[in-house]
Amino acid sequence: MRVATRKLLCTFAVALATCGTVSAQNPSAAPYYQPLNDRLPPGYNAEILERVRRDGCFWLQPVRVELPTTGTVSVYSASPEPLKSDEAPSQFSVATGHLYRLRIAEMPEFPGVELFPSIEILDRLHPPEGLSESYPIPIVFEEEDLRAAVDGLLVTRVIYLERPQTAASTDPLRREKPLNVPPGGNAIEAAGQHGRPMVIVRLGGRVPSGPDTPALFFGSGGGFEPGEAIPSDAGVARIPRKRQKSVVSLQ
Repeated sequence: MRVATRKLLCTFAVALATCGTVSAQNPSAAPYYQPLNDRLPPGYNAEILERVRRDGCFWLQPVRVELPTTGTVSVYSASPEPLKSDEAPSQFSVATGHLYRLRIAEMPEFPGVELFPSIEILDRLHPPEGLSESYPIPIVFEEEDLRAAVDGLLVTRVIYLERPQTAASTDPLRREKPLNVPPGGNAIEAAGQHGRPMVIVRLGGRVPSGPDTPALFFGSGGGFEPGEAIPSDAGVARIPRKRQKSVVSLQ
C-alpha cells in the first residue's frame, strides 16, 4: 500500500512580535531525549504535556480557523454533535492537553467535499489580562493542503510560538513560510528548536463511519467556549507568497 505524507511547521508570534509560518528541512539532532513526536497517536503529545503543566482545567486557549476563502467550520469534543458551526473565519476557545475534531465544508474550491481535520492543543499563550480573545492561535488551512488531503495525502502541521529574539521585527502580524520536515523526522522536535510548539494539525481523508465511529474520533472531551472571530481589518495581515509544492511519498 502506498502511503503519502506531508509535514510542515507553522510559526506565529503575537502581541509585539510577529506572526507567521516557518519550518525546517533537516533539524539537527537534539542532545537530549525527546518524548514528544508528531507520529504518536493523536492526543498523546497533548496529554503528556498536560500531565506536566496541569493548567488545562484553568485556561481555555482561543484559536482562529481560517479557510482559503469561504466555508463552514464545525467543532467537536468527544461527541458526534458539534459544539459550534459557523462560517469561516471561526474563533473559539479550547483546553490545552486535549484533542478536538473539526469539520470544514461548503468551500467553493471543493464543491461537495467535507474534511475532518484534528487539532491537538499542546500549550497556551499568556496574553495581557482581559485580552485573550484578541490573540488567538491562527490555524490556517490553505488550498494546497486541502487539495493534498482530497488526493489522499496526510498533511501534518506543527504550529509554534516564535522566540522574540529570532522573530523578524519587520514582518506584519502573520507571515507564512512553510518548509517540509523529512517524513522520518520529528516535527515537534524541529519546532522546538525555533520556539514553543502550540498545536498539531492533522489533515487527511479520514471521515466518520456512522454509528461505528469511535468516540475518540471526535476528540478527548476538553472544555470549549464559543467566540467571535477578529475582523479581517483588525491588524491580522497576510503576505502573498510563492512556494513549491513538496510531497514526500513513503513506499
